Amino acid sequence: SDVAFASPSSLWEKRRKFVHRLLHTYGEGKASLENQIVQNLIPFKEKIRQTSAKDVNPFEIVDEFILSSIEMLIIGRSFGKEGPMQPLLKLELDLVNRISNPGTDGVLSVFPFLRFLPLTLSSIYHDAKSVHQKLLDILEMLSENDCEKTGIYHYMKETLNEKDENGNIWFNDKNIYAVLFNITAGAYLTTRGTLLSAIHILAKRPELQRSLQKEVDKVIGRNENPRLSDRKKCPLLEAVVMETLRYISHVPVLILHATSQSTTIGGYTVTKDTVIIPNVWTMHHSDKYWDEPFSFKPERFLDEDGQLLPATHPVRKRFAAFGLGKRSCIGEVFAKSRIFLFLSSLMQMATISEPAENDLLDFDPRKMAPGIVLQPQEYKVRFLLR
Repeated sequence: SDVAFASPSSLWEKRRKFVHRLLHTYGEGKASLENQIVQNLIPFKEKIRQTSAKDVNPFEIVDEFILSSIEMLIIGRSFGKEGPMQPLLKLELDLVNRISNPGTDGVLSVFPFLRFLPLTLSSIYHDAKSVHQKLLDILEMLSENDCEKTGIYHYMKETLNEKDENGNIWFNDKNIYAVLFNITAGAYLTTRGTLLSAIHILAKRPELQRSLQKEVDKVIGRNENPRLSDRKKCPLLEAVVMETLRYISHVPVLILHATSQSTTIGGYTVTKDTVIIPNVWTMHHSDKYWDEPFSFKPERFLDEDGQLLPATHPVRKRFAAFGLGKRSCIGEVFAKSRIFLFLSSLMQMATISEPAENDLLDFDPRKMAPGIVLQPQEYKVRFLLR
């Protein structure tokens, strides 16, 4: 009933196109919502000011920004970290990431009866289901009381029970709940891992920060809020984001794909419609395709004039952080836009420095915490106001 994992069909194709169009509109394509999106930067900026020159764990700052953005996307407003949604959202997504790692998820898939035994992994599974139901109840309550009705939840509810050209209902309640889960999981885990990794990496690269600050100052200024339209004018920042995504490859394997035609790989014949699992980690860290793959080099995505390489360039074609084809990540638009807003705002107002009390080790993507989406180990930095 979702769009990420369901088997291909005409109904799936219709739902997929609908969700992608919806996410583009509410993710970055609707000018009337941009001011609301920018509003999420206010508590983030205030937190940076409050913690200036102090050793701070950036995880809470990043989490609040992303979860507020997700609330805005779903219901048209954010109730903040003390509201009814954010604590449950974070708990559910953390539980899902734990249960969806290759070890746990594989065991439950092969031995589904383990869900009903009093084991740790079955407990996590049932906790996640319980939290998910509480979230749905709260979401329905908030939607009924929300006079603005500007989030995608309201828009999807309006589409309920519509019939296609064959008279079939193509979008129902189960589709809504499954799609909301696809969006929140994809948007939160992807954006979170990227931002926390970028902060860690930049803390160890002061010269790169100075170059980013120079670009942001020139394009946006020191006092103006960044706009999504500024992204195209900040090629270095875009390259840093892309290199972060390649370097960490925090979605190491993609969801199941199938071959569209027969092919040969490594001397083996792979017939049409064979189920495959693309290994993005290997793709992004192969020295056959990348120069020094375990070195952080944003310049690999820039041309001689410092402009972003076109999407048709061979280097860009090897980049698959958000997946490939029709199974690409539905949270891509959300993630890219929020990552840009966060990092450009951060470069405007502060310099990321190593902590005073403890050494900050070099970032190593091979040491990230396991899960269906890899996450950085906790660390501390200092934000020094400019």
